[in-house]
Amino acid sequence: MIELKKVTKKYKEAVILRDFTCTIQADGIYCLLGRNGAGKTTLLKSIAGYQNISSGSIYVNGGFISTATMDTSVSYIDNFAKHFNLPVKKLIKIAGKLNPSFDNQFAIEMMERFELDGSKKFNKLSLGMKTMVSTIICLSSNKPVILLDEPVLGFDAIMRAEFYSLLTESFSRKPRIIIVSTHIIDEIAKVMQKLIIIDRGALCFFDTLQVIKDKAYSVSGPKQEVEEATKDLNIIGNEQVGGFLTRHIFDVPINSESLNIEEMSLQDFFIYMVGRKEVI
Repeated sequence: MIELKKVTKKYKEAVILRDFTCTIQADGIYCLLGRNGAGKTTLLKSIAGYQNISSGSIYVNGGFISTATMDTSVSYIDNFAKHFNLPVKKLIKIAGKLNPSFDNQFAIEMMERFELDGSKKFNKLSLGMKTMVSTIICLSSNKPVILLDEPVLGFDAIMRAEFYSLLTESFSRKPRIIIVSTHIIDEIAKVMQKLIIIDRGALCFFDTLQVIKDKAYSVSGPKQEVEEATKDLNIIGNEQVGGFLTRHIFDVPINSESLNIEEMSLQDFFIYMVGRKEVI
């Protein structure tokens, strides 16, 4: 379990995380979304104990997290992770020696599936293959909490599909909390259990995709009619062309024979949640 209570992180005058409060109790694959600079990497590094927060508290499985914590029960890999410039097979062997719970068999199986040359030194790999090696080592750690920061960076479409297969197989072998930060929304939606949206350092949304499916929709039609039909609802976006208005809603569904009501895509929901929300 991960508990974040009023977590704030400042760099001089800049506030990167702002009273971030969230509890993740159940094992599952969680997607972390946010615009560039929203605080995603800072949040993950703070949970991993790689940096101290300015105020608030973080607990993982009941243990307080800080840079002084010896064993955080967290495995974290960022998108530019560096390793010793050793052959891939030797890197995995070292990871196994340093971590008694390391799943060496899973790591070897994944290396073979993704056709990683175990004799090739890390620095000779492409960016995508470097990221894949880091991801395999992270998932093989068998830690209760896995944090992956932009793990599909440098992947083509085929490698991304392979990554999601790797992710689901790892979770099925050992259920735990896996948080994946990514910008490719629709692909991760196929494997995740819940979505976390961070905006300007604060928690913006934390729930299932079903909630979005049930409550996120767009209403279009003559301006006056749309305004009347949506006046008491939570409006997350507006678009107006002449006398025609479209309002993007996250609230209870409505019925109307005269207005056009459409389900909102996950990507549009994210855009409206973190974009401009002014109401006309």
